[in-house]
Amino acid sequence: MNGASFVKYLPFLIATALFGCSESKLHTVEGTARGDGPMIEVEPLHLDFGSVSDEDDPAVLSFIVRSVGAMELEIDGIEVSGQASGSFTVVSDEASFVLPPNTEREIDVVFEPMSANGQSAQALISSNDEFEPTVAVSLYGEGLIAELQITPDPLDYGTVYVGCTKENQVTLKNIGSKSLDVTDIGIDEGEFLITEAPDLPFTLDPEEEAFVYTEFLPSLEGNVTQQIHVTSTEPMGVRDADQLGEGEYAASYEDIWDNPAQPPTDIVFSVDQSSSMDDNQAQLANNFSTFITQLSNYTTDWQIIVVNDDDGCTDSGIITSTTNPTVFQNAVSSGKSWFDNAFTESLLTVTSRAVDNTDMGECNAGFMRSEAMLHIIMVSDEPEQSPSSWSSYVNAIVAKKGNAANVRMSAIAGDVPSGCSSAEPGTGYAEAVDSTGGVFLSICSDWANANNLELLAEASVQQDSFALSHEAVEETIEVMINDQEVDDDDWYYDETQNVVIFVDSSPEEGDELSITYAAPATCD
Repeated sequence: MNGASFVKYLPFLIATALFGCSESKLHTVEGTARGDGPMIEVEPLHLDFGSVSDEDDPAVLSFIVRSVGAMELEIDGIEVSGQASGSFTVVSDEASFVLPPNTEREIDVVFEPMSANGQSAQALISSNDEFEPTVAVSLYGEGLIAELQITPDPLDYGTVYVGCTKENQVTLKNIGSKSLDVTDIGIDEGEFLITEAPDLPFTLDPEEEAFVYTEFLPSLEGNVTQQIHVTSTEPMGVRDADQLGEGEYAASYEDIWDNPAQPPTDIVFSVDQSSSMDDNQAQLANNFSTFITQLSNYTTDWQIIVVNDDDGCTDSGIITSTTNPTVFQNAVSSGKSWFDNAFTESLLTVTSRAVDNTDMGECNAGFMRSEAMLHIIMVSDEPEQSPSSWSSYVNAIVAKKGNAANVRMSAIAGDVPSGCSSAEPGTGYAEAVDSTGGVFLSICSDWANANNLELLAEASVQQDSFALSHEAVEETIEVMINDQEVDDDDWYYDETQNVVIFVDSSPEEGDELSITYAAPATCD
């Protein structure tokens, strides 16, 4: 019984409490006993409450439960059952009771319609009568009220690919006999959304309909159930309807990398040819052997070119482990002077042209190998001064390489943001380094020491980002190294580049890396 029913029926409840069931409801009946055991008799077996509106007091009718056997009749309970059970309430101060032979009790039933039109239910009386343990009293009444119907319920969207949406329509209809005011429409938080609904509040006359539009946008695979909630002036107050759907991934993939024991790397050095750079050019030349020694700890499969001039063509040819080191040492300072070399302080321009000139027939042909890491090392005591943004040159180099995961840019330049007495801040270079996971060394410090050169050598071969072959649903990505799962804290997914980037525990030479993931669908 809801709050309104309780108030309307309060006088009846008070009377029941004052007089007590034992005095006003339990009676002795002479000459009714028959049979040896407990026996039950109920009358009438049908209660018709007539028509009741939400403005009327609840209707109250009664039936009699009688003990007609030779032994005590134990009533275990009286329960209302049936589709309209919410409209009927059995009033009793005891969940169970005992009737001695030849006694009876009057049981009141309250009808307050919670739905419109004909309402049917049953009052089921359970007892210890061996031959008739359950007796049913049919209950019927007519509800002259408003009633909201939500269809379909449930609304089943079926299977929808993760990342795609499907729209549908819910119908709100007043199937009652009075006007209905809808005051609120909501839906559980989750994969279902309401995309369109009438302005609130609004009124539905009998048989009038309104429409609510919803969509299903699954973010993960699996079944989803949510409810739409409609608040109105019908006795129910809030009516719910289920929204069902299943998310499904369009496809699943596994990308595998076998890191070679001697990973190939292609390294580009580009050195500012301004006169202020003489000392730094000499430092780089004098420490080339140290750099190669550090690099050999990781791989002997390396190639190096030095590019200093505006056209991006090599000043050194392709240097390998069999090339005399003096070729590199001479090349780092052999470019044209800054008077004839407009981009000597714009090394992103120079290096992007160098990479672009690696096709067959071009001046750097044969240098850039598809399977190798491309590491660009730029040395300058000035800011990067190319005419376009630093990112445009980085993007051009990545596009030419074809794989962002195999491009790394490093710089030896002035501290950012303050620089130092011998160098201005290396802006432009610092951003390019950050975006590709390279190494930034301060040209204001002892940058050519063995430890720093070891960092440059490691960056030339140690791959820490891996481009996926298909777009991935981030939540589905699993990373394995040599069949051992890598903790989620050791890597992250960069959606903009579609790469998995290691923060720690990146694969080493000879390791097998496996990344499995699901892909979102291409939606209509």
